[in-house]
Amino acid sequence: MKTSYDRLMNWEDFKIILAVARAGGLNAAAKNLGVSHSTVFRQLNAIEERFATRFFERLPQGYELTTAGETAVEFATSMEAGINDLVGKLQGSDSRLQGSIRLTAPIGITHYLLSSHIAEFRRLHPEIDIELIVTSNPLELSRREADVAIRVTKTPPETAIGRKVGVYQMALYASKAYLASVAEKNLTEYDVLTTCNGLDWFPKSIWDNNRAPQVVFSSDSILAVTNAVKAGMGIAILPSFIGTQESDLLALKSPIIELQSDIWLLSHSDLRQTSRVRELMSFLHQRMSQQLLELQAMQSEE
Repeated sequence: MKTSYDRLMNWEDFKIILAVARAGGLNAAAKNLGVSHSTVFRQLNAIEERFATRFFERLPQGYELTTAGETAVEFATSMEAGINDLVGKLQGSDSRLQGSIRLTAPIGITHYLLSSHIAEFRRLHPEIDIELIVTSNPLELSRREADVAIRVTKTPPETAIGRKVGVYQMALYASKAYLASVAEKNLTEYDVLTTCNGLDWFPKSIWDNNRAPQVVFSSDSILAVTNAVKAGMGIAILPSFIGTQESDLLALKSPIIELQSDIWLLSHSDLRQTSRVRELMSFLHQRMSQQLLELQAMQSEE
C-alpha cells in the first residue's frame, strides 16, 4: 500500500516544471536541462500522473501554466533560491585554492584579453579548474549559471559584486591593404562590415554627411567581422583592444565616445569569501587592467 510519502514532490520534479514554465515548451526546456525532448515529455507526464494534477495546458503555441502549475512554479522558484543560497554559503566558506570555477566572457574579450591570462593563472594554481563559457548572453550569477562573469556594461547588476576592469572603447578600423587599394574617399563611400545588428547602433556623427553607407558583410561573430576587415573587405567598428592588437589594421577615427562603455569583472556576493574565486578575480583584474592601459597607450601613439 502506498503511503503519502510516495506523493511527495522532490526537487527533480520541481526542476522539470520550472524549466518547462520558463521555456514555454519542451524543446527549449530540454536544451536548458541538457536532456532530450522525450525525457522531459516522459518525466512531466509521469509527474502529472503521479499527482493526478495538470500543471500545463498543451496549446498550439506552447505549454501554458494551469492554476496548479502557477502554484508549483511559485514554490519551485522559492525552493531554487533557497538551494542556491545554501550552495553559495557553503561555497563562500571554502578557503582552499582548489576546485572549479565557471567563468563567462564574450568571444572578443576571451580571444584578445583573456585566454593568455587564464593559461598563466592555471600555471600558478594547477588545482583550480576553469570552465569557460564564451557568450555575451546574460547568465544568472544568482542561479550559479556562472561564478565569475566578465561583461561590458555601464550598469552592472545590483545583486553582483565586482570591480571595473577598464574602459571599453570602439573605433572605425580598416586594413592597410584595403586603404591602399581604394582612392581616398568620404567614409560613406567605403564598404562597411558590421554585426547582424546592422547600422542601427552606429552613431550618425561618425559619417561626414550623415548618409548611411553600404553594408557589404555582416556576422553575429565579432571575430568573423575582424577577419573580414583584415582580409580587406571594408571598414568596421571594432573594439579598440582588438584593432590595436592587429598590426595590419589602422584606426580611421578616434574612439567613438557615444559607444564607450566599461568592462566589469563580476561575481555573486555569496562567493566573496571563496578563496579560489577571490584569487581569480584579483588576478584577472590586475592583468586585464594593465593590458588595457598598455593598449590605450599604444593607440594614443598611433
